[in-house]
Amino acid sequence: MTGDNRFNYCIPIILKEEGGYVNDPNDPGGETNMGISKTQYPKLDIPNLTVDQVTEIYYTDYWIPSGCKFPVAPLDLFLFNFSVTSGVPEAIQMVQQLIGVTVDGAMGPNTQAALMKFRGDTAVFQALCAMHYAANKNFNYYGKGWLSRLFRISANA
Repeated sequence: MTGDNRFNYCIPIILKEEGGYVNDPNDPGGETNMGISKTQYPKLDIPNLTVDQVTEIYYTDYWIPSGCKFPVAPLDLFLFNFSVTSGVPEAIQMVQQLIGVTVDGAMGPNTQAALMKFRGDTAVFQALCAMHYAANKNFNYYGKGWLSRLFRISANA
């Protein structure tokens, strides 16, 4: 774990949602373990990843770049989940579209300031995630699971 209390709260929730090792031929990520995909991390030994390795990857490659360290609870959990399921740049761009700032894929000061106006409105982020999932080409195959995950994330927010 890190010294970041909110990350330490959120990471077990995400790890539980991601589960263990899977090699689903229908998943564009291919072979995954705890949500870390061979497609994204081709040099890693995916089947033998440890929780500590995955936690470090999520902190350095998802939590920090997506700006989760900035937003207040519970927006950090929604943004973290969205970054894990959709990718960091796409998550930030979708949030920027939603809150009406320049869409550049970076969690800069203008995005952060605008995001603060929504800190108490988790329904906006639930709807954003649901719309994004529904537009995904794999929604017919994975949609029920994605939406169930969103409801569980919302319950932990």
